[in-house]
Amino acid sequence: MDANAPSGKFEVDREVDTEIAVSILIVAFNSTDLIAACLDSIGPACRRHSHEVLLVDNGDSTTETLVRSQYPDVRIVESKGNVGFAAGNNWLASHARSDRFLLLNPDMELEPDAIDALLEGAAAHPEAAAWGGVTVDAGGSPDSGNAIAMPSLIEFVSTAMGRSIIGNSEMRGIDRDAEVEVLVGGFVMFDRSAWEQVSGFDERYFLYCEEVDLYYRLQKLGHRFWRIAEARGHHAVAHGQGLSPLRMLYRAAGTAEFVRSHWSVPKSFLARFLVWLAAFERVAAGRLLGKWRPRLSAMADGYRDVALRPHLWLHGYDRERGLLARLKGNRG
Repeated sequence: MDANAPSGKFEVDREVDTEIAVSILIVAFNSTDLIAACLDSIGPACRRHSHEVLLVDNGDSTTETLVRSQYPDVRIVESKGNVGFAAGNNWLASHARSDRFLLLNPDMELEPDAIDALLEGAAAHPEAAAWGGVTVDAGGSPDSGNAIAMPSLIEFVSTAMGRSIIGNSEMRGIDRDAEVEVLVGGFVMFDRSAWEQVSGFDERYFLYCEEVDLYYRLQKLGHRFWRIAEARGHHAVAHGQGLSPLRMLYRAAGTAEFVRSHWSVPKSFLARFLVWLAAFERVAAGRLLGKWRPRLSAMADGYRDVALRPHLWLHGYDRERGLLARLKGNRG
């Protein structure tokens, strides 16, 4: 067990079944409009390997009701309420029976043979601890969701300057299998032993950056990750609310939680300042030029609270001062 792993969160209550090639874990949240397309895509995506599908509903239970009535083969795991993406996946993993966990977003629709490609990629790269797919847009081209970078001051500075240097570099060569630092969190498969070594996700993260934190902790133990080019799926980002103010607040809070957890105090402070600066610049640009460039106006609306109410997210998910505490107390 990693001494730095989150404690008391991940407990296994199922025996591993070697006959099941992969356990597919889906954490749903008010996903009734999308879950059918996701579940219907799994069969064609995994034709050559055995699998099980587990789902927990973190939302209002309507997704669970739909799945129970229309997809009897899906194993419904009792909901603990809206506990967040990290805790939801840990809960599902504790019920999974395979020695591999595939995390699948409910807004992901897989291409045929995508899971087969992922499993075969794992066989080709057995030294890795995780193997991820590629997300594509409606036209079938890789989207910007694949441009994920491990947090660094260089990345924060480049983003504040208007362009993610490291993230954009991830888009080059995306048509080939590659070893990378970060995989797409909505379509990624983990080796069970590596997952348990670090106790899965750190449940302090409610939404966003939890997968980056997991890769970071695995990487510190020497684990490696591979992106498998032929494993592809369409991702309906944030259920069509990619730039909603609340979503951007959660993203900022997740980033703040990561740097607070893993970086020195001065470095963490500088990183959070750069996150704020990038948001402020986008709000300013939107207000100055939004009349002529609607995209900038939408971006300004999305980053508004990150820029103008930094006290909401600067402390990450701290129980007393973090975003969840602020929202729960309706303070601001």
